[in-house]
Amino acid sequence: MSKRNRERGIDMSKENTSTNIITGTPQVGEQILHVPLTEIYADYAWNCRSSRNVQDMADTESSGFDGFVMGIKLNGQLMPVILRHTNGKTINGQKTDKKYELIVGFRRLRGVTLLNTKEELDKATAEKRTIIPNVPNGCIAAVVRQVDNKTQARVLNGHENIGRKNLKAPDLVFLAKDLAADGLTQQTIGDALGITQGWVSRLLKVGSLPAVVLANWRDGTPIPPTTTKDGTFTIAKGDTQKEMTEPDIRSLADLKCSPEEVIARYIRAVKPAIAAGDGPGTGEVEKDKVLEEVRAIATLMGCMVRAGVLDNGSLDWTRVIGPKKKGYPIDCGNVKDDQFQQRMCDLGDAATEAFETEVSKGAKGKTGEAA
Repeated sequence: MSKRNRERGIDMSKENTSTNIITGTPQVGEQILHVPLTEIYADYAWNCRSSRNVQDMADTESSGFDGFVMGIKLNGQLMPVILRHTNGKTINGQKTDKKYELIVGFRRLRGVTLLNTKEELDKATAEKRTIIPNVPNGCIAAVVRQVDNKTQARVLNGHENIGRKNLKAPDLVFLAKDLAADGLTQQTIGDALGITQGWVSRLLKVGSLPAVVLANWRDGTPIPPTTTKDGTFTIAKGDTQKEMTEPDIRSLADLKCSPEEVIARYIRAVKPAIAAGDGPGTGEVEKDKVLEEVRAIATLMGCMVRAGVLDNGSLDWTRVIGPKKKGYPIDCGNVKDDQFQQRMCDLGDAATEAFETEVSKGAKGKTGEAA
């Protein structure tokens, strides 16, 4: 077995066409079983897709989760789930009396389980009909594979979800973190999941953000009050917030500041408005106006790059953002001396994000010197 495959925890010498651990699709000669739902242990917290992403299908299927379940009811279960024999222990080493553990197919299991309620089972039995056309009542179509450790399980689970484009950016970050914690190198993670080493590196960079930020980004978990020199910031249960994009969260991970400041910046970015007493006080309206102006100018410059008017080069925003009285073309507004460096950092970050977002839509300019 090669060093790389030993590192994966996968013995390729034992693989054949019926037990390929890397692919989630049924293999030639692989037997599809009808396994009773009561015999399956499923830990949704372990799944590489977040709990809310299991039923949040707005990005991939227009009919949503309800439409997915209805499809199973009308057309049958088209793809089996993947199970492993527990032999009395889950993949995390916990004792269980379940015969099998779910490795791939958490959404399918949830859909099939919702269709097989006790009320529906009793009704189907009385009417002598099946709830799902190609699966016996109370069962799910499955294949069983030898999965010996968490690394193998994560690779299989993640690879299938990535291939079907069902993993959101937060899920990918947590998956990469878990595999790195298992001892896999960035290159090995990339090979196993079918993504580039550079992509893995970016995911792990985001994974270095404070745990409360990552938990909120992935599952909307509340963030306890965090105090910085600008005030106290928090996200409570039920607060309205917008989702931060992967490029935005990556920019946040690149900042060189304290964890508390990173958390505060994240909260300010995802909450539509900062309530009085829950963040910067006087001057907040003025700062927001300056911030929007900086973003507008940076977006315009990015648009000029895409149009070929400007070359796409490295921009040093500290050379153009500053006090108007000192001749800077983009005024930073009224900033106290003890907050000046932080304010410049905020405005520079906002300008960079807005510029790169616009350029990424399709740059037409040549790569050259700074625009």
